[in-house]
Amino acid sequence: MAPEPRVDEAYATRLLEKLISIPTVNPPGQHYGEMAELLRNELESLGLRVEVHRVPDEVVLRHYPWARGHPRYIVLARLESGKPGPVLHYNGHYDVVPPGQGWSTDPFRPVVRGGRVYGRGATDMKGGIAAVIAGVKALLDTGWGPERGALELSFTPDEETGGETGVAYMLEKGLARPSHAVVAEPSTTRRIWIGSRGAVWARVRVHGRQAHGSAPWLGLNAFEAMARIATWLMDNYIPRLAEKKTDLPMDDPRAAHPTLTMGGEVHGGAKTNIVPGFYEFSLDRRLIPGEDPDEVEEELRSAVERAAEETGLLGRGYRVELAVDGKAAPAWLDPGHPFVEQLASVAKRVLGVEPARTICIGGLDTRYFQEKGVAALTYGPGALGVAHMPDEYIEIRELVDAARVYAELTRELLGG
Repeated sequence: MAPEPRVDEAYATRLLEKLISIPTVNPPGQHYGEMAELLRNELESLGLRVEVHRVPDEVVLRHYPWARGHPRYIVLARLESGKPGPVLHYNGHYDVVPPGQGWSTDPFRPVVRGGRVYGRGATDMKGGIAAVIAGVKALLDTGWGPERGALELSFTPDEETGGETGVAYMLEKGLARPSHAVVAEPSTTRRIWIGSRGAVWARVRVHGRQAHGSAPWLGLNAFEAMARIATWLMDNYIPRLAEKKTDLPMDDPRAAHPTLTMGGEVHGGAKTNIVPGFYEFSLDRRLIPGEDPDEVEEELRSAVERAAEETGLLGRGYRVELAVDGKAAPAWLDPGHPFVEQLASVAKRVLGVEPARTICIGGLDTRYFQEKGVAALTYGPGALGVAHMPDEYIEIRELVDAARVYAELTRELLGG
């Protein structure tokens, strides 16, 4: 019998520090090439076969026109048995959100203190990347190799801006063909995310007529019209969302209902003494399992049209339209799916805790795997409530625990 894999805590911590030290801020996508090279070297040193795929510039610019001059790379590593069997795939995204304000330390100079690693991306989700690699290293250090199927690791860009040029591109082009996948996002080691809510992102665009501020009667104030539409939606559309509910287990019971967030972005106007002729504001409509993005788009369009009509804007000469920026369907596995049961069983055996099985209230790259029919779950180390925040951190114990679960799951599914 092969010896029990032992996760090297010092190795996992050092690797995470190296990952945090590369400021892969997105947008626009800085230092991606440097990160890809670090990951390539690390994975090759473990004896894995590694490929680095550059996403074609035209694909990047089609999705992110602001990313010109910032190439995208997918790092893909494999270890194959040469025999039929499952293909177990671990994924993590290496991009991070901008650090923002309020840090007590340099966000890209990681600090190890009190059993924690501090830095941007520590929890979301360079900690997950470090745990995956540390877990595989623990296996390989015992002389392990898969008895059946294959092991795949992928580290991808742009999850923070939708994932179209990362996991979505990788799967669309067949660069990876997993049967099972674990995305190491920070669910925490005490929770398995079996799925995620969907979203429709849109803008309400209001066209009025610009005029001099001293003669507002000559114009049509787009700001005032925008405010009327937003108020109508608050009074008439948002209350209807409470009538819909999913029975699937949610991370937060309040997320069992669809939600609408307005005004995350607002654009328009030109100067204080100008009657604004144009304004727009954003809509962030979150979908629960069972809702269809195309149907929700039409629902929003109908609501905006009714708002414009019932507030009298159309009769006064305003033009109101809805522009959709992106759509993502909810995706999930049944809580009793065999892979859910297997991961939960491994986590309980390794950590002594029965993990919860819930649906993430946000969006995840896991949906791209699930939409392709892959048995995919989200399970990774992290600290609740610190992602995207100043002084982001991860507990080193959490990092090691996740790596231990990954090692045991891999050995159980692939044998050897």
